Amino acid sequence: MSSLQAIRDALQQSPDNPSLLLLYGRACLEQLHLDEARGAFERVLEIDPAHADAQIGIARVHYLEGDTSGAAVRAERVLQLEPGNAQAHLLLSRVYLSENDRARAVEHFDLAAQADGSVHDPALENELGRTARDARRSSPAPAMPEPPGVPDSGEENEAAQGFFDDSFDEPPYDWRPETFFAPGDPQRFSTTFADVGGMDELKEEIRLKIIYPLQYPDLYKAYGRSTGGGILIYGPPGCGKTLLLRAVAGEVPCNYLSVGLHEIFDPYFGGTEGNLHQIFETARANAPCVLVFDDVDSLAQDRRSVRESQMRNLVNQFLHEMDGMRDNQRVLVIGATNQPWQLDPAFRRPGRFDQAIFVRPPDDAARAQIIVLQARDKPISNLDVPALVEATAGFSGADIEWVFGRAAEMTLSAAIHSGHAVPIPMELLLTVARSHTPSTQNWFDGMRDHATQAAPDGFFNEVRKYLNAPSTKER
Repeated sequence: MSSLQAIRDALQQSPDNPSLLLLYGRACLEQLHLDEARGAFERVLEIDPAHADAQIGIARVHYLEGDTSGAAVRAERVLQLEPGNAQAHLLLSRVYLSENDRARAVEHFDLAAQADGSVHDPALENELGRTARDARRSSPAPAMPEPPGVPDSGEENEAAQGFFDDSFDEPPYDWRPETFFAPGDPQRFSTTFADVGGMDELKEEIRLKIIYPLQYPDLYKAYGRSTGGGILIYGPPGCGKTLLLRAVAGEVPCNYLSVGLHEIFDPYFGGTEGNLHQIFETARANAPCVLVFDDVDSLAQDRRSVRESQMRNLVNQFLHEMDGMRDNQRVLVIGATNQPWQLDPAFRRPGRFDQAIFVRPPDDAARAQIIVLQARDKPISNLDVPALVEATAGFSGADIEWVFGRAAEMTLSAAIHSGHAVPIPMELLLTVARSHTPSTQNWFDGMRDHATQAAPDGFFNEVRKYLNAPSTKER
């Protein structure tokens, strides 16, 4: 079934769904069915006369029909209501370029790139001799808004006194965290899901919650799903959370901002809160954007167990910034932690980290893939993958890496003393694996207590299922 026919079928069930109509109109434009596209966009305008995307859609129909003046009129009408509409600026750039007004074409192209960090039009960039990244470099730093009241304190239900000072020092205009990567950035992480062994179900869950919403925002709107918000990734150490986050950078077609704790904490009073605020402002100014906090429990500790006022202020500031994401659904905040029970309960409320992904230890298939990857560049005699899979039950990826490293180290020592290279014996790998206690065991012992004591709010459902599985009980 073609994509056009599939959308037609969906529209039969929901004929007045603006998001489906926009999807249909754009699909028609791609196949140059201009009359059908115009009809879809006009139907959206009947439902919502001020709908900017529908106005842009009709402007594109005019442009493809050769009516550049009609396209310009529609685009300028959108800009009167939304001066920062990137698609309107991009269309005007094409219009002016077609009329040989290069200066105005570059002007609108730059405005489009500065308004939307994901703007990327290779054909237009090639004709203008200017990339969207060049245009974004001249973008001014966003103004810092007045923060609203202090958020509540979770289960304490008290009016905690946060530190929301609007006197933070302004950073330089070109301030960026060390790991801010735009699409196509050559320094961006090249890791993809293909580099992560196993965990196919988890990868698909991440695609549904992180990657697809950013790739298909209109489709998510058609089904009433948001494209931003907060997601918490948790699990025992060494099971690939950080690797998965790097793989997300290699998969998503948008800006990616990964924040280290050293970029946030500041020895001066109020400096840490100011740094956190500026990081969120950078993400908002470059939406759509994935904003990643590894070891997020260091920033979001439960305020009931924190005595230092500065740390409580930081938690309140973090909650305030998360609440600000509700007005910008094109920023996805991901927090990763080994200790989800340490987070303040207020972070689990709707609009904050209201979704949780449990990164479990690799299963048999995943361990087999990891073993093959670890053995790839090592001289191993008679590698027996199934035997190693059985010997490493409950191991994390880091545990398996340690087994290979330790066996290689012991063999290297023997080779040095004998004066000639020898392969790593399969028996040695099995001996090392069987003598090693999985590092995940202590984590699950602690998690079992926290998961059973936590409120049944669904946050720890996946780990509860894992703990109650027969294979887990036997360990």
